[in-house]
Amino acid sequence: MTDNKIIELTPFRADLTRALTRRGERILAASDIASEVAALEPLEAYYIVREIGLDQALPILLELSPEQLEACVDLDCWNRYDFAVDSLDEWLTAFALAGPETLARSFSSLDYVVQLLFLAQTVTVYDPDTDQVPPEDEGKDTPRAPTPDGFYLLDVKTDLALKIHPFTLLDALYQYDPIAAHRLLSDVRVDLPMQIEEEALRFRNGRMQDIGFVPPEEAAVLFSRPSIRQPLPRPQKPIDSALTRLPSVYAGPLSATTLLQQALSLITDKERLSSLEQEIVWAINSAIIAYGEKTQDVKQIIDIAERVRDTISLGMESLLAKQESTSPLDGATAAAKAVDLLEVWCITDLFRHGFAATLGLQQEARQALSEPRFRGWYELAEANQSDDSTDRLERAFVAALLGRHPLRSGFDPAKPEDVRAFACLADIDAAHLRLKQLVALICR
Repeated sequence: MTDNKIIELTPFRADLTRALTRRGERILAASDIASEVAALEPLEAYYIVREIGLDQALPILLELSPEQLEACVDLDCWNRYDFAVDSLDEWLTAFALAGPETLARSFSSLDYVVQLLFLAQTVTVYDPDTDQVPPEDEGKDTPRAPTPDGFYLLDVKTDLALKIHPFTLLDALYQYDPIAAHRLLSDVRVDLPMQIEEEALRFRNGRMQDIGFVPPEEAAVLFSRPSIRQPLPRPQKPIDSALTRLPSVYAGPLSATTLLQQALSLITDKERLSSLEQEIVWAINSAIIAYGEKTQDVKQIIDIAERVRDTISLGMESLLAKQESTSPLDGATAAAKAVDLLEVWCITDLFRHGFAATLGLQQEARQALSEPRFRGWYELAEANQSDDSTDRLERAFVAALLGRHPLRSGFDPAKPEDVRAFACLADIDAAHLRLKQLVALICR
């Protein structure tokens, strides 16, 4: 599998190439932006907007479907279980550049409960005829104001410095659809904010699971020991979902030459390949949750995609090594046998086998800390640590092994704390030797 010309002709290579063409800069330069955006899956659309930045993405934002925009808000505007008003404000600010009607239309296209939630956290709604309206705080920057229809009195209640003032949004909503705006404020007035947030979170979590972002407790399964017993061969029916394409931010890491990439490049059945690609997307999405990262940082997401890619490859090699214990396999033979693994093991289980292959290193690092001299070196206060760059690299190396998920670090003098996943058994062997030599050096 070293002939690049052959690899480029495979269905998997073609899928990667197509994914990498779906980038923001290319879409912005397209003659028909609307059709380009319409062809994007919601997760793709979100990452494209995030990659080029909200301030540059207005032509794409204007073409987002309600489903695409809803996914963007689901991914970007929650901090675990808490709604992030300021994050949605960033999206509204971008839409407001196109005028009040676009602002109102985009806000109205959101899930109704999200609309309620944003307003419930930014304004208090009074009915002057029936409510006991408290005295107004004269020191407030924004005085109370009646709604355009005169039914309600509004008071700003958020301390956040929002770029789009809630009254500006409501004015736009009343111009766009006064009946819908009145209904919104009527519901905000009578519903409890906590109940609104709980309902919005429940709906959001359901939509997130539909695109592979499972709850943290389910995502944590990635970092558990896999079953020792080999499962039965999987049915070859593809997953019944349209969300099978690889976003470009995932496709880039998967283009690198790894055992996973070589195995996928041997698969010619497009339905089978589509199913596997979706599993990979879902594994990356689960890893984002398991690592506790946010989807806003595209660079960090690419790093996690690389970790998932490498850990799956390590899991495949680890399983092959157990099957072929007598002699190592050459590259082409290993790739062919790795295809057989994909017929039996799901992507998540292959990741778990890769994770399990790193646990021996973590245990060795923990045992090393039982040596008083080694623990003393590792726990030395930063002010007393050596200025030698090698010492800093070794500390980063040990710290990464001791983390919740063992990783490889201390390999770049310019960026000692950078971390990567262990990608192959050779990485594991090299780390074993490095740790052994380090312990011997410090404890001599």
